[in-house]
Amino acid sequence: MSSYHHGNLKTELLSCAYKMCERDGYTKLSIRSLAKESNVSQTAPYRHFKTKEDLYAEVAAEGFNRLYKAMSKSKYKSPKKNLISAGREYISFGLKNSNTYDLMFGTAVPDFTKYPNLFISANKTYLHLRTEVTAYSKDKDLSSIEEKCIDIWAKIHGLVGLLRKLQVVPKQLLEMPDTPIMPINAINNNLDAYLEKFIKNI
Repeated sequence: MSSYHHGNLKTELLSCAYKMCERDGYTKLSIRSLAKESNVSQTAPYRHFKTKEDLYAEVAAEGFNRLYKAMSKSKYKSPKKNLISAGREYISFGLKNSNTYDLMFGTAVPDFTKYPNLFISANKTYLHLRTEVTAYSKDKDLSSIEEKCIDIWAKIHGLVGLLRKLQVVPKQLLEMPDTPIMPINAINNNLDAYLEKFIKNI
């Protein structure tokens, strides 16, 4: 960051921190490294992030905002298509933003309620999923809807982890029988059909 305006320093620092998190992983992200990367004084970031956890919380909040934006962009008339699209976008985000995703769903920031921006952005993402499930499901009981949301979330979250493995395994494993990699790759090649199958009975 060669130059910046005082009024938008936090925005520019957060943008830089997000990029650093993706490039290096959140464990290597610190206020000191952010200052160096941003080409500002060592004290400048402390005006906006008092601790490393504060910085983590802001990066995670930005991650949830981006995830929400991706999940909510589809406006189909079909509730099923909207739910499948939300699932596909969730998976795409998790694969393309893996280091930030690990921060968002890890334990580096244990109490989201300490950080209103993070709490609101994370909860907004969940509430969007609940809205899409409610629109699609024949069962409108709230407790049942929420259980279904967690079930869908758990499956998609687990699928992100499995699909990330595809990004690093040797290519010859993708078609090797009697390994989990082959069926995971098959799901990856027809993701919408897989998502439609596991939401079918909700």
